[in-house]
Amino acid sequence: MNKWLSIWGIGQDVTVEDFTKIKEAGFVGVEVWAEHKHAIQHFEYAQQNGLEIGLHLPFHDLNLASPFQAVEDLIFKENLKWFKLLQKYNGGHAVIHGGSAMASEYREEAEALLIKRLSVQRAIAREHGVELLFENQIPDGLNYMHIFPSSVEEWLSILHETNTKACLDIGHLTVLGADLRETIEKLGDKLVSVHLSDNDAKSDLHLMPGEGNNTSEGLEDILQANGYTGPVVFEINPYKYTLEEILQHPSVKA
Repeated sequence: MNKWLSIWGIGQDVTVEDFTKIKEAGFVGVEVWAEHKHAIQHFEYAQQNGLEIGLHLPFHDLNLASPFQAVEDLIFKENLKWFKLLQKYNGGHAVIHGGSAMASEYREEAEALLIKRLSVQRAIAREHGVELLFENQIPDGLNYMHIFPSSVEEWLSILHETNTKACLDIGHLTVLGADLRETIEKLGDKLVSVHLSDNDAKSDLHLMPGEGNNTSEGLEDILQANGYTGPVVFEINPYKYTLEEILQHPSVKA
C-alpha cells in the first residue's frame, strides 16, 4: 500500500521531527492541510524528509457553489496561491470540496456554478503541474441544503463533465451507504487518491482503520484488482489520537 498521512490528523503544532517520524514509520507522502496556521512551513518539513507532497485545499467559508461573485473571487485567489506553492515543492495533487447550494431548491443553479468553477480550477491547477481532485461528500440528512456531491452518481457526473479526477473518501462513502468495491470500479482511472479512516456508518468519525465498522475491509485487494497504485491517505481525527498512537497502530505497521 502506498501509505500517506494527512497532516490534519496530527494537529496544529507540528515540528520537523514529527515529519521525520512519519517518514521512519513507512509513510511515503503527506497531504498538507491548507487550513493549518503553519501549513506553508509543512511543505518545507516534508521536502526536508524526502516525503511526497499533496494538499487539501481550504474549504471552510469557501463554498464553490456559492451564488456570490465575491466568494468565487476569493476561492480563485486563495487556490492560486496554493497551486503555486505546491508547484514550488513538486507536489502532485490538491483535493477540493464542492460546497453546497444555500437551499435544496437552488440545486440546479448552484450545480451550474460549481461545474463552471471546478472546470476552471482544474485547468489552472494543471497549468501549475497540479492534479485537482474532487472529493465525495456526505449529503445533508435534512435536505435543507444540497451538498455536492450527495451521491456516487452525482459525483461521477460532475467528474466527467468537468474532466476532473477523484479523491475517494472511504469514511464519507460509508456514511452515504454506498458499496466500496462497486464505487472503485465505477471510478476507474478517475481515482487518483484515497482518504482512509473508519467510522460507525453514522458519523464521519475519522477513526483508525478497524476501530469502527471496519469500513475499509478488503481495501488493498480491491485497489489491486482495479490497478490502483496511488496514495492511500490516512486521514485521522487529531482530537482523538496522538501522532505516536497513529504511527504505532497495527493498520500503519502492517
